[in-house]
Amino acid sequence: MYSLDINFLNDRAERPSEAGLGRSGGVGVAADPRPYYIGAALAIALPALVAGFWLFLQSQNRALEQRQAELDSQLGALQAQLGEVNSINSQIQAIESENRALASVFDYIKPWSAILQDVRSRVPSGVQIGAIEQIDLDEAAAPPPSPSPSPSPSPAEGEASPPPVVEAPPAPPPSIAISGVARSFNDVNDFVLTLQRSPFLKGDEIKLVNSQLVDNPTTVEFANQGGGQDLEVRLPQVVEYRIEGTLTNLPASELLQDLERTLSVGLASRIQALRDRGVLER
Repeated sequence: MYSLDINFLNDRAERPSEAGLGRSGGVGVAADPRPYYIGAALAIALPALVAGFWLFLQSQNRALEQRQAELDSQLGALQAQLGEVNSINSQIQAIESENRALASVFDYIKPWSAILQDVRSRVPSGVQIGAIEQIDLDEAAAPPPSPSPSPSPSPAEGEASPPPVVEAPPAPPPSIAISGVARSFNDVNDFVLTLQRSPFLKGDEIKLVNSQLVDNPTTVEFANQGGGQDLEVRLPQVVEYRIEGTLTNLPASELLQDLERTLSVGLASRIQALRDRGVLER
């Protein structure tokens, strides 16, 4: 008998999918080296990038330290200049204090010519002035000068502060006494009232300390007396008075009009010049 032997494996067609899978199975992956290159590049680039960034930061730190050193040097120079400026300002303020103290001397001067002219213009017709004198004051009663430091900026570090400027307070105004004779007590009272209105005197301190009737001290003489007879003339009694008061403590800068009225233009012009220069306040 004949046996039928059929081989179907030789006649089977190879499918493309299976063939492709078979070729790309282990041989294709192993043949592509790009993943290794990419990994190696990343392993080299990342440390290099970190190292470059660290070097950049170090460079910036060195630049900042150098800039800080320059600024510290400039700050030291500016502090030295600031100390010089503070020292100059202290000297300027000391000079200004001395100028004000010197100007205050002129401001508290009252010329006797102005005072006498003002008193003369206030004498009533029935009053005669015999003497005007200054009363001595007790120097022990005057307050001692006290130091008054002028305002100045705080001294720089390491700089000694300037000594305080000692300004003596103005001396108390002097007291005066006016004595003479008058025809009556009313004339004396009128004289006291007019003196109380004087701008050079303290009105509330003008007082009449003494007034009394006395014989008239006026001497009467006759020329070419005939017959050798002596004539006796009796004059009416007069009132002998004494008035005491104190000069005003107002500065001369507030009495400019009165100084000009009494023709004391020298002091008035000096005070006006000090005002124009800003040494005295208006």
